[in-house]
Amino acid sequence: MNNFKTTTDIIYNNHTKKDIIIVHISDIHFSSLTKEKVLIKLKEEIAKLKPDYIMITGDLIDIPDITKNNEKIIELLTFLSNIAKISKVFISLGNHDIISEEDYIFFNKLDDLYNIYVLNNKSYQDDYIYISGFTLPNEYYYNVTKKESSEILIKCLKKHPELISKLPNNLPKIALIHSPIKIVQKEVLSIMQEYDVILSGHTHGGMVPDLLKTLFKGNAGIIAPNKSFFPKIAQGKIEKEINNKKITIIINGAITKLSKRSGSIFSNLNFVYNKSINKIIIRKKRGIKYE
Repeated sequence: MNNFKTTTDIIYNNHTKKDIIIVHISDIHFSSLTKEKVLIKLKEEIAKLKPDYIMITGDLIDIPDITKNNEKIIELLTFLSNIAKISKVFISLGNHDIISEEDYIFFNKLDDLYNIYVLNNKSYQDDYIYISGFTLPNEYYYNVTKKESSEILIKCLKKHPELISKLPNNLPKIALIHSPIKIVQKEVLSIMQEYDVILSGHTHGGMVPDLLKTLFKGNAGIIAPNKSFFPKIAQGKIEKEINNKKITIIINGAITKLSKRSGSIFSNLNFVYNKSINKIIIRKKRGIKYE
């Protein structure tokens, strides 16, 4: 199998000044096992969709040490530079990207490249869209409970008031957050309520092969990132309403389902899964004229 599968969602937003096409991918988990031809094919698939913006929601790399492999990292930088010629590229950070403070060095340099924006707890705004990227600390993912922490997520969000309040009300607003698992909680959504769309990855589609998707209703999966079984938040689109405001959460199913860190035996099973691409169209409802 190992094909690319694109899922298209249309999101209506009365603040958009034109139809906006977003390509959303996540969890490339670039490593020494990543084949250059896969990145070339991914670039071609993205180009076909003619995006206005490209968004990568974390785990661009599998482990920070790969950035010291000069020969291999050139493949990743070439891929990123090539898709940046298609449109602006926005990257948020995941739990595999950053292990120590020195790991930010690579991403800071990446942020200097043409048309590439690493949104490490910061935002981007132009005439058509507002985008922010949140970096969750390691203790959010790795703590004594071995579960992702709502308390740490809320603390992280509140640490950046400029990213959660007084946002421009005349633009579609997109948040990039690697993990969606605690986003759906009411207290979290109330903090994020100024956003229209939240894009995430992390869950790898719940590790559900396409052949079995009909058996899993809603957003459920087989296994969660913390290795627990049958997670309820693992894949697809989720629509929530908070204070009469609708927020759409879209979870990308990952480019690499089983990374090098999964072990050589498991990583050889990637052929069972499709590589997930989300095409998101933001447009006004019929009958409402563009400005």
